[in-house]
Amino acid sequence: MLNKKVIWVPVICLSLAANALLGLLLVNQIYANAKANQTHQLDLKTLSFTNLFIQKVLLSDQPVDFNTRLQLETMVRNLNDPDILAQWQAFTQSQDQTTASAQVKKLLYLLVSKIS
Repeated sequence: MLNKKVIWVPVICLSLAANALLGLLLVNQIYANAKANQTHQLDLKTLSFTNLFIQKVLLSDQPVDFNTRLQLETMVRNLNDPDILAQWQAFTQSQDQTTASAQVKKLLYLLVSKIS
């Protein structure tokens, strides 16, 4: 009887340790997947904003209307990125064509660099 206990106690302890290790690995993987999903969602938002900006502002032959400006402003704020927001504001507050052109280049560079 004592001989069976000597065998089963270490087996059960090793099994519990292995289960604990597997549980920790599972939690770590779930956390990594959630982080990757969050990054992916942010990248999609950034790409969506960039696409709309290029389509409605850069490629447009007409002045940008109020609804488009509002839509772009909402999208850029929903990115929750202070760098992009600051560069967006620098672009929107440009006083002349030369400054606006320089600011839009910086904005596009920043948007592309933020995409993982």
